[in-house]
Parts: sequence; structure tokens; C-alpha cells
Amino acid sequence: MLTAEKVIHEITLLPEAEREKLALHIIHYGIMGAHRDSPEHLNMKEWQEDIARKPFNLKQASEYLGISAVTLRRWVKKGRIGACKAGRAYTFEVLDLKRFKKEHLTLKASEL
Repeated sequence: MLTAEKVIHEITLLPEAEREKLALHIIHYGIMGAHRDSPEHLNMKEWQEDIARKPFNLKQASEYLGISAVTLRRWVKKGRIGACKAGRAYTFEVLDLKRFKKEHLTLKASEL
């Protein structure tokens, strides 16, 4: 069975020029997406939607937003961001976090 560890090991055995080609391909794929003639191995939209269905816990949400857990807890208490609380545990809807991050935490191009 092919595993990620085996693939990574095989990549380390490639000549440097081939590793550079592979790195450029991966970067291009990450920025531009797959070439239109490439077979779809991973349906990114479906994968992202699957992730969005599973709520984040406090730690995951604070890492996603790039803030401390203490700050996120404070924002929830002030009503700045919504969360569900069961006992001491918080859960956050991924789509709400994404929307909040886009609206409140990203710099606009004019501000750079």
C-alpha cells in the first residue's frame, strides 16, 4: 500500500532538479488549481464543505483566527462572535468563523 511516508521518502531520493519541478507543480496547483485537463483526484469543494460541517473547538477556532484562546473566549462573552457552549466547552461553526475572519480580521488591499 502506498502511504504518504513512502511517497515523501521517494521524493527525497529524486535528483534536485526533479524535486524542484515537483515543488513548482505543487505551488502552481495550490495557487492556480488543477489544469483543466487533469483528472479530479480530490474534489476540493466537497472536501471544504465536509470540513465546514464539523464544528471547531476553542483551540481550533483560535488557531484558525490567529488569536489566543483567552481572546476568543472574551470575544464570545462580549457577543463579538457566536459560539455554542456546553459546560466549559465551546464549539464554533466553521462557516461563521470564516465569515468573521473575512469581515473583521483580514487587511484590505488598500490598507497594505
